[in-house]
Amino acid sequence: MERKYSRLTAIIFTASILIAVVGCAKPKVTLRVSRDTLQQGEEVRVTRNSKDAKKVTLNGNPVDKDGAQVFTPDTTTTYLAVAIRGKKLAQDSKVVAVTPKPERPTIRISADQAAITRGQSTTLRWTSNNADRVTISELGTVPSSGSRVVSPAQSTTYDATAVGPGGSEKASARVTVTEDAGPIDRPRMTNTGPNPTIAAIFNQMVRTIYFELDKAELTPESRDTLRRGAQWLTQGSNRSIAFRIEGNCDPRGTEEYNIGLGERRAQSAKEYLGTLGVEAARVQTVSYGKERAAGTREGTPNQAPSWAHDRRDDFIYVSGGAPRNP
Repeated sequence: MERKYSRLTAIIFTASILIAVVGCAKPKVTLRVSRDTLQQGEEVRVTRNSKDAKKVTLNGNPVDKDGAQVFTPDTTTTYLAVAIRGKKLAQDSKVVAVTPKPERPTIRISADQAAITRGQSTTLRWTSNNADRVTISELGTVPSSGSRVVSPAQSTTYDATAVGPGGSEKASARVTVTEDAGPIDRPRMTNTGPNPTIAAIFNQMVRTIYFELDKAELTPESRDTLRRGAQWLTQGSNRSIAFRIEGNCDPRGTEEYNIGLGERRAQSAKEYLGTLGVEAARVQTVSYGKERAAGTREGTPNQAPSWAHDRRDDFIYVSGGAPRNP
């Protein structure tokens, strides 16, 4: 009888020890994330497993002891799991780095003249932001911002598309082309009407100017050429002549850089002519950048093709002036 009592006592004692050990066991918790780097707007799966825990929290919120949740964090986030048993606790954490979502591209395009007569020209102008590539229908790939003279044979919609890390965006500009009224319906030529002979004289009196490498400042020779042109442009009926200055560059350098340089060259000539009495309203400007470049080597401005010849402003008659007999 005493032996049976001793055996029962031993069993009870051993069970008490085991209960005490289990009751005092420290909880455990592990945390896993499906990815530790993502882009803003993307999802991450956070999985937790615990042992010997009475309570589990994830970032302070009570959750099941084992399970998973899907999150879409806006910023870099630390996920912290805590397992609690009495006064004992364990924790595990994982950091998920979030990179900002790239901004969506923007683009705008417009035409200086939305309606022209067949044979006339207009200037398309466009600007974009956050774009790696910009294309315009009929023109192909173009710089992110710029301008281009176009002479469509029929009414045309120019669709511009900007593409970047943040997606793509589109804009369009329509140029309506109408037929010339013809000789019968055309009003009699006045002192301000276009005239081929005036255009030929303009080409003789307002001459091309040239620039130094990577420069938009006028050289002394260019200033002399512009002064002679301004004297003619400010005489009598010549004061009604409107014209376009086309900035050009040699083929070296990026397309975007040369578009900007060509625009500065055209503006330099326009501003200087303004100081000589040629009203700004009479003058259009456009940059062709290196689009028309033909040079393959250095040379002199009068040598075509040469890089020096490419670095120039051309002056194009548009309208006005007194008619002359051929």
